[in-house]
Amino acid sequence: MNKSQIILIIVGLVLVAVIYSLPRSVVENDQTSEIAEPVVHSMDVTPADNERITYLRAQLIGLVENKTFINFADSLADMFLKYRMVDSASSYADRILEQGSSLFGQEVAAMIYYRASQNASDENQALKFAGKAREMFENLLKEYPDNLAWKNKLAMTMMTTENPMSGVMMLREVLETDPENREAILNLGLLAIRSGQYERAKERFLNLVEINAEDHEAWFYLGVTYAELGEAEKGLEAFEKYLEFENADEALKATAANYIKELENI
Repeated sequence: MNKSQIILIIVGLVLVAVIYSLPRSVVENDQTSEIAEPVVHSMDVTPADNERITYLRAQLIGLVENKTFINFADSLADMFLKYRMVDSASSYADRILEQGSSLFGQEVAAMIYYRASQNASDENQALKFAGKAREMFENLLKEYPDNLAWKNKLAMTMMTTENPMSGVMMLREVLETDPENREAILNLGLLAIRSGQYERAKERFLNLVEINAEDHEAWFYLGVTYAELGEAEKGLEAFEKYLEFENADEALKATAANYIKELENI
């Protein structure tokens, strides 16, 4: 498997098709009756998901900013992100921020922008949403500077700036505070793969499986690093271990199976 394929896996682009965002007129329309047909026919959304979207939109009508409003908006964003409709998803982050500025609302909006940046179908979209997420996490950390989950997310958005090393340094700072922080170790491992530093990546993923032998995602990426380092036998063991987990991602299972076929022929 070549490097470009690995990078696609890392950034979460293992999908069977590229699905484009809804037109702006649909995104901004508050009438639940006007979203059903465009979604089903132009976006290949399943009838069940379309019904769920229509229901959630109906619940938002007339609500002002409170936890219920935020939860419904977040659920809608999740539905749109499922189909990589990032503009539609981000519009609900915008609405949350327009309604108020509670800490909970800011955090939810930040996460929607963050996930939108990961699911964007082109670089400009990814940069736009990463920038919005970065601004939100910076503001949140001004209030709660010790929140390591937010620091991890902020660090990853920094990878899209002119100074990506600042993101790496922040991840290392997280590990100085919490040496077993899974998200920071995983992110550093993924960044090492992305830059072709497979030995460093291997150290990170070995660390994760030592911390938790049930970390199936770590086993998958450990298999990737072994494969890229030419350690076929260890790669096979890691991928076979990954396939044992019932809750493993189906797309990554297929990728692991392909790796196994390649490694068996070495």
